[in-house]
Amino acid sequence: MKPTDLVTPELIQHCSQFDTIVILGFTKTGKLPIAKKLATELNRPLFISDNYLELKDPLNAFMEDINYHRRIQNQIIIEGTLCFRLLRKGLELSNFNTDLIIKTNCNEETIKYFYNQNGESHKIKRALSFNQGLNKIWDEYRNMLLNGSRSNIPQYIELNTTLPEFSYFS
Repeated sequence: MKPTDLVTPELIQHCSQFDTIVILGFTKTGKLPIAKKLATELNRPLFISDNYLELKDPLNAFMEDINYHRRIQNQIIIEGTLCFRLLRKGLELSNFNTDLIIKTNCNEETIKYFYNQNGESHKIKRALSFNQGLNKIWDEYRNMLLNGSRSNIPQYIELNTTLPEFSYFS
């Protein structure tokens, strides 16, 4: 199974109803291939958070670029681990929201497999710790969203990208 196999005609049709789509998830969970396929199928620009990581203030640069493009072209797709912070900060500042969140999810064995496949086994421990931090930000965002007075809570889809051979670990 490839992550792009999860981008079915039904998912594409469903996503076509939303202007701003955020695709987030832990490292090595298939976010980018899913985002690229959706962007191609829906003919939308794709903003990839990794492209901003080398900047002095990646989150603010990412947010400014996205908000600028949303004024020009309403329908966009945003991808990456930085999206966890983007959602939380956007809610805090009331300057960014989304219509749809697609969250990729898989077990640690799958994440470890892809780090090993890429010759990056030395990064596994740090990545798993990083993912725990992302989970904390996700929980904070959800609590802010649910406890706030916002009437437009984004729709949520979770895609399980666990490799079948590792599904017994879940």
